[in-house]
Amino acid sequence: MIRILGPADSAAMATLHKKSILPYWSAKDMAGHCQRDLCLGYSDPLRGFVIVQCAADQAEILTIVTDPDHRKSGIAGSVLSAAEDNLSARGVTIIFLEVAEDNNPAIAFYRSAGFEPFGKRPAYYRRETGRVAALTFRKRLDA
Repeated sequence: MIRILGPADSAAMATLHKKSILPYWSAKDMAGHCQRDLCLGYSDPLRGFVIVQCAADQAEILTIVTDPDHRKSGIAGSVLSAAEDNLSARGVTIIFLEVAEDNNPAIAFYRSAGFEPFGKRPAYYRRETGRVAALTFRKRLDA
């Protein structure tokens, strides 16, 4: 079940984000995103979500999270597909995202979802062992 997330979901979003991704965003951060960005979640209790920031006919995926205990079950694909439908209805024609170049599972997921690489930001993400580049991807939505 895909649903729109709101500030009341912010604690669950922050907990899931912390469990899944470093660095994590706080409940306050999540509440702010729920007030200004498109936030869609999967299931109740929350098993995954996406946060997308829109500007005119463009959108950027800020984060997409799946509970590590429920990965490879189609959750990320479901929330991404729902977000694309929502964005297309709003007149968005292109979606952007960034992913660490060492995050091979995410890169494979985005490629399988139709995203194409178009750039690289050197030394963008900080790691304990140093810095790693961000790969930039985009996907054009059907009009």
